[in-house]
Amino acid sequence: MTDQAPHPVEPPLVERRNALRLSLVWLVPLVAVLVGLVLVVRHFMHVGPEIVIEFRTAEGLEAGKTDVRYKEVVVGRVTQVGLSEDRQRVVATVRLDKSSAAMAVEDSRFWVVRPRIGTAGVSGLNTLVSGAYIGVDAGVSTESRRRFEGLEAPPFVLRNEPGRSFVLDAEDLGSLDIGSPVYYRRTRVGRVVGFVLQPDPDRLTVQIFIESPNERLVTAQSRFWNASGIDLRLNASGLTLNTQSLASVVAGGVGFANAPSAAPAAQAPEGTRFKLFADRASALAPPDGPPMPVRMVFEESARGLSVNAPIEVLGVEVGRVRTVALRHEKVREHFAVEVQADLYPLRMGVTQLAGMPADGRELMKQLVDHGLRAQLRTGNLFTGQMYVALDFPSRRQPPAVWGLDDGVPTLPTMSGEFGQLQPQVMQIVQRLSQVPFDQIGRDLRGTLRGVNEAIRQLRPEARSALAGVQATLESVQRTLGAGERTLQQFDRNLAAEDSPLQRNANQTFEELQRAAKALRELGDYLQRHPESILRGKPPDPAPTAASPR
Repeated sequence: MTDQAPHPVEPPLVERRNALRLSLVWLVPLVAVLVGLVLVVRHFMHVGPEIVIEFRTAEGLEAGKTDVRYKEVVVGRVTQVGLSEDRQRVVATVRLDKSSAAMAVEDSRFWVVRPRIGTAGVSGLNTLVSGAYIGVDAGVSTESRRRFEGLEAPPFVLRNEPGRSFVLDAEDLGSLDIGSPVYYRRTRVGRVVGFVLQPDPDRLTVQIFIESPNERLVTAQSRFWNASGIDLRLNASGLTLNTQSLASVVAGGVGFANAPSAAPAAQAPEGTRFKLFADRASALAPPDGPPMPVRMVFEESARGLSVNAPIEVLGVEVGRVRTVALRHEKVREHFAVEVQADLYPLRMGVTQLAGMPADGRELMKQLVDHGLRAQLRTGNLFTGQMYVALDFPSRRQPPAVWGLDDGVPTLPTMSGEFGQLQPQVMQIVQRLSQVPFDQIGRDLRGTLRGVNEAIRQLRPEARSALAGVQATLESVQRTLGAGERTLQQFDRNLAAEDSPLQRNANQTFEELQRAAKALRELGDYLQRHPESILRGKPPDPAPTAASPR
């Protein structure tokens, strides 16, 4: 084995890498971080402000699922639902979109949309499928706000809703409520959106909203009345039933129309005030002007006369009864009926008379001087309701004095229809009391005794007359039997074919037929030769050899 020299070993080549060079594996987390940063920036760029809304209950609210919608467009979402510090309210935290940040202002309104059934109808049925959500009525204020108090019911008028609002001054609310409909010619054109009772001036105002384009129907001449429920009246004018629709019977309503004789007027501006009348008849009645209080004292029963009973002149209503009460007459120590009423001189044409004062007292004084009297009359026989009629009696009445009692004119009265009948009934009763009914009864009994005695005396003669009548009837019966037998024999002879009566009847019928034929031929000849009546019938031509025999 030979020794060989060892080969020299080359030193290893060491390649140093750049310490700043990263591996491709790190690209994945870097990209993820970059995407996350972009998403975060994009989120903060598109997320709007966070607001807090307080509600009475959390019904229908759920964090992360309940949307906030404006005109059915999602503008935010509920992120958290909790209780307030006093645990009396529910606090819902809402995150709005960036594009809807302008809704977080002072006058914005929020409410929970859920199925509701009320006087305004049924709403929110779509939430049965999609779930409850928070509705928004965006405000127009420039002051921002982050905490709101939610409404328990949707507002009845949204901002920028086309239409017009009006105010009604009412004496009584009746069956009206928020959401009650407003009718024009029995067609729904609006709704009641609120009412306010003002204790200081003691006034009740009702706010209504007329939807577009029906707001043009409201003019300065429009009249509004309460159409709530059923208007059923039973008075001296009879039975009256009036209603707008079945919905108004349940939920109430307001009706309006223009005065029948009013000239076309301009549209009423926003916020115009109108008077709300109790019924349609009062609303559409012509203007009455200021009333003139009068007093009437009746010396008879006023049963059937009630408050608001009409006062008429020739069938035209000119006033209404205000009160009916008893009045003690100290002079004669008896009671009378005192009726206080309101007359409307404008209905009697006072303004058309020259020189007449506006209150109509001078006119009434002149009418009383000419014999005007007040009288109680029956207006309805079925109900017994009465009314006061101002009339000039046919017969002359004692003169009356036009007087003032505490500044109120007192109209003279006269007895009513039944009061006038009472003296006549008394006269009839007095005349009947003078009839000697006892003497007439005694005479009648004597007459009947005489008739009975005459009948007893006539009994023998009546028996003999009855026997003669019976014999006559038997003779007539025998005669009728003989006649019946003769007719039966005649029928048998007529039915036999070879009997002489049958042959004589056949010959008679043949002779009648020949006579009828001759008469027809004579008539035909006279129709063809009418001159033969004067000249006679010409002789028949002589027969020739060629003529047939």
